[in-house]
Amino acid sequence: MKNRLSPLLAMCAMLASSLACAEPAALATTTTRLGISATTFSCSGTGSCHYLLLNSLCQERMLDDATKERSCRYTEAARFRLLPGQKKTVANLPADYLYGMKMNGDPSAQDVLNAPVPH
Repeated sequence: MKNRLSPLLAMCAMLASSLACAEPAALATTTTRLGISATTFSCSGTGSCHYLLLNSLCQERMLDDATKERSCRYTEAARFRLLPGQKKTVANLPADYLYGMKMNGDPSAQDVLNAPVPH
């Protein structure tokens, strides 16, 4: 019985050492879309309501003096006009989109960045 266990123990020791020395498995990369939602916009003024929606792509980095710097790039997600009483639902908006509304004229991207409407 002792002779039969020796080869088995040797094989177990060899397997254990090969597992310990094995290359670690590659990490998987996952992309998740967080906070995708739909928003309904409406117009209740006396003139037309002009909307501009912006997507933001922001990146942060640490500077040498341990302060955080954030830079953002904005792209137009949607631009539309509603007449009084009209509604429009826009789907697939990220949680951090920005928008602005201006009566009787188109808002600029700078208008939206200076005074975004909270949502």
